[in-house]
Amino acid sequence: MLAINTAFMTANLALKTPKGLTVLKDIDAKSKHSENVLKTIDEICAQAETNVLDVGTVAVVVGPGSFTGLRIGVAVAKALGCVKKELKFVAMSSLELMAYIYVNKFKPNGDFLCILNALSGLYFVAKFNSDGIKIEKESMIDGETLAKYKEKLVLLQGDLNLNEADIVEITCQNVLDFAIKKESEGEFVSEEQLEPVYLRSSQAEDNLKKISKK
Repeated sequence: MLAINTAFMTANLALKTPKGLTVLKDIDAKSKHSENVLKTIDEICAQAETNVLDVGTVAVVVGPGSFTGLRIGVAVAKALGCVKKELKFVAMSSLELMAYIYVNKFKPNGDFLCILNALSGLYFVAKFNSDGIKIEKESMIDGETLAKYKEKLVLLQGDLNLNEADIVEITCQNVLDFAIKKESEGEFVSEEQLEPVYLRSSQAEDNLKKISKK
């Protein structure tokens, strides 16, 4: 299993070999993911004394998150799929990953709302029950709509500063654990289905829309 998270400033890579050896590696936020992800995958494979072609499943965080980061993670997975046709794929939601971490850490007794900063006063959100099952689909909302929610708020460490919210941290280990869970439950997607999840248009698309309206 190779698990890849490039949705945020710091990327997480995790490898678990058939023999049970685990290698975890963060890519510093100051580094360029586009230049370092493949190189780092080679490094962790070498550390585990294995080859990337020995990987049976690649799990990728597909969003919501950084436009560029999501494209890099998905592109790397698809590139590996071109080399190894029998490779299996798992798509991981950023918000579902947060919920998984939150349930394991805090053991909530009620519904909660996972939130990511979408910038410009907007937020990516999804509501989950106490078991971490999504009960309201992922969406993008404004601050006024967010204020109407009464559920416990769950934030990513360093992403936002909201009062009375619980904080979760995404690490290589919990990315790998979540990936293994989805693999064990048979939640595979095809290579064609492995696509970044964008809940808002990019800055370039927004600029194009503004130009077209003039």
